[in-house]
Amino acid sequence: MFYSGGAKKKHAIREILKFKPEKLEDTTSESESDTSTRSDDRTSRSRKSSRHTSDNEDTDDERDSVTSRKRRSGDDTTDGDTADEEGTNPDNNDYAVTVGSNDTTHLHYRYSFIDEELEYDIEEYADVHPELKKFSLVIYKINTRSSTPFLEFLFYYDKNEQESCHLPEYRHKPKHNVRKETDRMMSKLFTGKYRYKGFFYDEQSDRCFVFYEKYFVNEAKNETTARVSLQDSSHWLWVCTTEIIYNKKYMTIPIHENSIDFFVAYPMAGILQATHVTSDDNVSKRFQSVHIEAPSVLYYGSDICYAKNTAVYGLKREPIIARYGPFYYFTTLAHSFYWACYLKSNDKMKKRETSNGGISRYAVFTKRMKTAFIDDDYNRELVKKYTDRMNIFDTKKNIYRETQEEPRRNKTFDRIYGFDYDWTIDYDTMYNGYYEKSAKDILRPVWCVCDHHNFQLLSYSEVNLEKCPEHYDPDFLDYKIM
Repeated sequence: MFYSGGAKKKHAIREILKFKPEKLEDTTSESESDTSTRSDDRTSRSRKSSRHTSDNEDTDDERDSVTSRKRRSGDDTTDGDTADEEGTNPDNNDYAVTVGSNDTTHLHYRYSFIDEELEYDIEEYADVHPELKKFSLVIYKINTRSSTPFLEFLFYYDKNEQESCHLPEYRHKPKHNVRKETDRMMSKLFTGKYRYKGFFYDEQSDRCFVFYEKYFVNEAKNETTARVSLQDSSHWLWVCTTEIIYNKKYMTIPIHENSIDFFVAYPMAGILQATHVTSDDNVSKRFQSVHIEAPSVLYYGSDICYAKNTAVYGLKREPIIARYGPFYYFTTLAHSFYWACYLKSNDKMKKRETSNGGISRYAVFTKRMKTAFIDDDYNRELVKKYTDRMNIFDTKKNIYRETQEEPRRNKTFDRIYGFDYDWTIDYDTMYNGYYEKSAKDILRPVWCVCDHHNFQLLSYSEVNLEKCPEHYDPDFLDYKIM
């Protein structure tokens, strides 16, 4: 995604986005060649070809699944990345446009890092390298609840020991079996099925990572299972890839730099792949491996009662007068507190009085996304149509948040809006960044998603409002998540 900016920045982004489609395949193959070369250099050690499973394990066939939904009904194309299309060329519209990704919602998925990078016999390796005393456990699950699968990794946080969360660790003792000890740890953590997948030794950091897959259980979220409290002394947290690499924290809890370094050094450890079938007559090029998009973790702020209801019934659409149309809106964690903890009263944002705030955490697949800018041109006739529609439908103020700011009737209309919702024809998401025109005229970052299949609730939390300022202060960041 691209952040906000003026006309010069917008022009620079358009220049960056200009590329020749025929060179895209060459660039991809070069990148894959570099990755395979590094992998060949690192995996010169011998591997065991036979793999044994414990009584608590199942075959790989049980975790293979096919998602059946298409990205949008009526969409006949399987690949939406063609830069020659008139609607996606940055020179033909007033928006900066992300390149997008292949539509993988209907394809088989696989975790290539597990299949290609791991070694299996950890006991033999531990015997050869007795100096290894500490092993990090990479426990993951493949979330298949939404139409696009994604990875979640288990992190541990003990606020009495350190200020950041980290991967679980096992300290090896002489005459102990590494595999049995890590299996014992897994049996204490989970009652469901899991499987040992192998180990990975990173020579640069001199660390050994033991991989386990926790089989995903597709149980419905509710107000009990979806709620996460950060007030306990210790926590076990399921963290998404983008939280590790980009946000570098789980909500307000930082992630340890050693864990971040691993996923940055080996990015294939954080994403899934799918086999994409092309129309090429050459059999060797007909089946291509493509990366499945890792979801962005975004937030929705409301009162705690609404957050509980959302966990049960799902997120509702915004009103027809919302900024980009009657769709679904998300923002960053920092700005979700603005929605969750304050209500507008007499042109001021005043703290809620009747209930605490609620922060809902979502995995959002932005897919094909447009970025709107504050200085984009607009059609005055469409603006008039939009303001007339506001006069008709704006009969009650939206009490949950400020995604739509009312234009001043007697001043120039210079805000960002999607007046006729035509962006939904070619794109899945509309985004605008942060703009501060004045102290009272602020546009906050918003992601608008038009398809409810492109996001999934991960968790929600309650925010204590006792120590919050009476009126909204953007410099105040010490919100207490209960």
